[in-house]
Order: sequence, then C-alpha cells, then structure tokens
Amino acid sequence: MQSKTPPVKWGTTKMKRSFHLSVPALAIVLSACGSMSSVGALPNIMPPPVPQARADNNRLPSGVEVQRANDLLNRGQRRDAAKTYFNAAQQYSSPDRERLILQAAELATLISDSALTQIYLSALGNRLDGQNMARYRYIQGLLAIMDREHSQALHLLPKQVNGLPSGLQQKILEARMRAAQSGGDYLVLATELVLQEPRIKQPHQIKLNHDRIWNQINRLSEKTLADARVRVPHPIMRGWLDLNYLKRISSTDSAQLNRNIKSWQHNFPRHPAKAQAAKMIRKISVTPYRPNVVTPPVIKSTIKPAPHPVTTTKPVIGGATPALPTSIQQVAVILPLTGSLSSVGQSLLNGIKKAQKDHASNVQLKIYDSNSNNINAVYSKAISNRKVDFVLGPFSKEKIAQLSRARSLPVNTLSLNYIGGLKAATGLYQFGLLPEDEAVQVAQRMLSKGYRKIAVVVPDSGWGRRLRNSFGNTFTRGGGKAIITINYASDSGRYGDIVTALSKKKKGLDAIFLAASPSQARGIQPLLRKSLKSKPIYATSHIYSGLANQYQNVSLEDITYSEIPWILEVAHKGLPQDSKFPRLRALGMDALMVAKGLPRLKNGSALNGRTGRIKLHNDGTLHRQLKWAKFNGGSPVPLPN
Repeated sequence: MQSKTPPVKWGTTKMKRSFHLSVPALAIVLSACGSMSSVGALPNIMPPPVPQARADNNRLPSGVEVQRANDLLNRGQRRDAAKTYFNAAQQYSSPDRERLILQAAELATLISDSALTQIYLSALGNRLDGQNMARYRYIQGLLAIMDREHSQALHLLPKQVNGLPSGLQQKILEARMRAAQSGGDYLVLATELVLQEPRIKQPHQIKLNHDRIWNQINRLSEKTLADARVRVPHPIMRGWLDLNYLKRISSTDSAQLNRNIKSWQHNFPRHPAKAQAAKMIRKISVTPYRPNVVTPPVIKSTIKPAPHPVTTTKPVIGGATPALPTSIQQVAVILPLTGSLSSVGQSLLNGIKKAQKDHASNVQLKIYDSNSNNINAVYSKAISNRKVDFVLGPFSKEKIAQLSRARSLPVNTLSLNYIGGLKAATGLYQFGLLPEDEAVQVAQRMLSKGYRKIAVVVPDSGWGRRLRNSFGNTFTRGGGKAIITINYASDSGRYGDIVTALSKKKKGLDAIFLAASPSQARGIQPLLRKSLKSKPIYATSHIYSGLANQYQNVSLEDITYSEIPWILEVAHKGLPQDSKFPRLRALGMDALMVAKGLPRLKNGSALNGRTGRIKLHNDGTLHRQLKWAKFNGGSPVPLPN
C-alpha cells in the first residue's frame, strides 16, 4: 500500500520550506555544484554533527551506478556516494527510485548537511511505500535532532518498527533513544526505555534497563509525577509511576508502605517491576509486651549519698549550648539514609567521609538515619554518650525546624540546609547550597559589567520566584532595571514564547538572567543563541547537573554562570565523577571542615571550601561566594572573578 508523502517539515530554521525541482533539474544542479562542498544559493547553517551509525546499502536495486555508489560509501566518501545514489535514481521507477533518493538523503544527514538533505527529499514523489515512508520519517527525525528539537524528533520518528528491515529498525530505535536522552525530560526518557524494553533479551541488560527507568522517575518532581500518573496511558509506564509514587508517600511508615506495595502487586501482577516491588517490602519487628513487675525495695541499714550526680540516659533537647570546641574528635552525623532522600543523604555522607579521610583522620564519625524515628529521638540518641563534640545534620528543612522548637541545643550543630525566616535554636548553625546566594552574586556580576536593562527569565514555580526576588532586589538596589520578566511554564518543554517575547524588547536589552534546571536550560539556550545571540546570558549553577556529558552540555554554550570550585576542578582535571549529586558531595566535604573551623569563622575568617569561599553571618547562617564559568565545547571553563 502506497502512503502519501508528507510535506517536508524539518531542517534548520531557514530550510523549513518545500522545493519543487524535478529529478533531472536537480541532477543538473548537483553536477554544477560538484561535490557540494558549498551550495551557493543555500544558507550554510550547520548544527553540531549528530553521531550516527553508518548508512546501510542493503536492499538497494542492482546496477552499475548503484554499485559505484556502494563502493564510494564503503570507502567513506559519503558526499560523493550520496550524489551518485541520487543521480542513479533517475534510472529506476518506484519504489526503487525513492529508495535511492532516501539513501542519498540519509548520507547527507550523516555529514550534517541539512540543506543538501532537503534538496534530496524534495525530489521524492507524492507517494511512498511502507518501508520508504519509515525511512523518510527517520531522516526527518535526524534533521530535528540536528536542530536540537528533540520532542519534535520523537514525534517524527516511527514508533512501530515491526516488519521493517532489522538494520532500519535498529537505527530508528537508536535515534529515538538519542532524542529522548538529549531532550533532558526524565519522563520522556523513562517512557522510551519502557517502550524499547521488549527488544532486550539478556537478563542483565533488562535489569540495567529497569534501574535506568527507576532512576529517571526518581528525578521527577512531585507535581510532574502526579500529573504523569493521571495522563500516561501506557499500562507498564503507569505501573512504574504508581510504584514510585507509593514509595514516596509512605517512605517513613513501613507498615503503610507494605500495604501499598501489596495493593500495587494486586493491580499489576505481571509488571516488569514486580521483583523490585517485592524488595521494597520491609520487615517489621514487634517488641513483645512485658508487664511491669513491681519489685519490693531493698532496705539497707545505712544510706550513703551518691558520689556523682545522677544523669538520665536519654538527654532532653534544650540544654544550654556549650562553647564551640577548639578541636573535635567525635562527630554525630544525622542524615536521611532511607526513604525518598536517601540518595541525597548518601552523597552528603560520602563527602563527609572523604573529608575525614583527607583532612580529619583523628575524627570519629557516628552515623544515624534521620528517618529511623522522630528527629528529637534520633538527636537524643546521637548525643546520649556525652562524648559527642559536634553534630552534622539533619538535611530536611522540616526536621531542622523541629529541632529549633527548643531554645537551645545541648551540642553545637551544623544543619545541612536552611529554615528560612524561622528562628533557629541557640547552637544551631545553618549551611547548605542556598540558591538565593547565587542569584545575588549573579546580579552583582551583571551590574559590575555595566548591564542596567535586563530581562529576567525564570520558571513559574516557588523556586523560580525565590531566585527572581533575590536577583531583582539586588539588581534594583544597584541601579538596574528588569524591562521584561518572563515566568515560563516549568514543565511544558516548549520555550518558543520566551524568544518571541524577548525579541520584542531586543533593542533596549543589555543582557538576560536565566533561572532554569539543566533540562530547561538545554531547551531554552539554543533558542536564545539563535535569536538573541548578541545578548549576554547569565545564570546560576542550577543550569548544570555537575555531571560531565559534552554531547548534552554543548547546548549550554555561551552561558556565564556561577559554579562551585569542586565542579570546576573535576572538569579541569578530567576526574571521574563518583556521585549522582556532586555538589551535595562537595557540601559534605565542606561540612566537616566548617565544623572544625567554626571558631575561626566566628572571628571573621573565611574558609576556601569545595562549595565556595565560606563566611559566617551573625545569625548563624553560612554563605558561599562562588566562582564564574562559561561552557566551551560542552565543558565548564573557569572565568576570572
């Protein structure tokens, strides 16, 4: 059955148009252009090359010219091979003619020549058979990937590949996976991993795929996860989402978690995640009831006073805070080691242990899970032996706030997060990766560069509003003005409206402040660079996950942003990144060093840490001064401060 060829829809921005040249006319054009190293009338816009598998020359018609093209392809002369396939197509009728034209177009994408690809595709007839239509959509998908329009690529690339030649199947699936990975949308990538799993045969590869699916879903925000559970129709994907949701809402209640998992197993009896669900069920131990037995008192003839004051075994939080210790030897670490924040807690703990190994081998760590009990009970247990010099943690803002209900803490404590406007207990110092610190520093940097009229582009979320307010207050006080503020939908993945709005203010604009997550920044920056390439763009470290991936991070080119020294050191030295959350690991490293150096910090000294230059404010909060960097070739490069 013949399918009507859809109009040519993709290519670089200036190539989104149809051509109406006949095959003979095109042959004359191509001959005049020689090897097509330059096409005079066509715009020479080349996106970064897209890594591709070699085009196959199977299932092509036989003939002298086709064989000559095959030989050129085998020798790696792709441009000449493409032209030869295209010229040979004139000698054949459908569907061989279209197959050869599509072969030429595919080779043009392999050399990242979207203009040439469009010329070839425009010569196709009005109808394509099933396989040629699949090849046509595959090429359109490659063009979209070259333009970094990854969601559009997934729309163009065929979803069903059954019945196609095995080589074509493999190429389509690889292109879909590449588009899903490069798009930076965790839900899209998880869905693609689910859709492609039936083609995986080896048990260990299936298990690895399950881990990848779970990791992507773990990275979804609570809102995105909740929305996806309602609108995702695929039953397998829905099962993964529901399982992750149940784990999140009942991570601190083992009995409820077990009930939820059993309900999930009933609803999804043959789901691929059933083994993972079974492992999530927790053993619950019950302390047997023992009645209180009253023992008669033993009466002695003489009663001697106790030589030492009697102390309770479980200290009550709220005792007077001692002076800061001049040296520390025993530190209690209270972090979330189970539940939804366990990966965060583990990254912090790994950093603390690295600092202990490198700089504090005389310090003994006692580690406690903040989710094992009420935080007051956990804290009391951690300091119960009266030998603890310092406490690191907790991380959860809620648990820090609970500790602060006491007027003072009996041991000096460094939380690894902030509680905002709430009054902290005496003896509680707050340290973390405060986004507002970075927003203030970006505003100061832009003012120092002479920018006075700027655009503020932030996600429409609580986090985005925090950065907008902190940046705006500092920038306005310094004499600057935001002539346009854009609050974009944080989970839409569509950013064309941002560019449209900014283009209207382009003439009066000095620079742009961008607040975005890594995936958002990778979607927004290519559009800004294309339409407002002369405008400097500044951002906080949130645009970069800290994990090296040059292919993905090339989308962040030309952004100036604030960064912690540890990330820049790792990138400069090419060190392996051994943490899912490298900045939290760096925070853990600094936490132990801050605990040791608090007396000096309190006297006005600064600590050059892995997360920045650290200073202590009068209210007990610690703040960091970061370094500056810019992406070049997909890697962050330090800039002068």
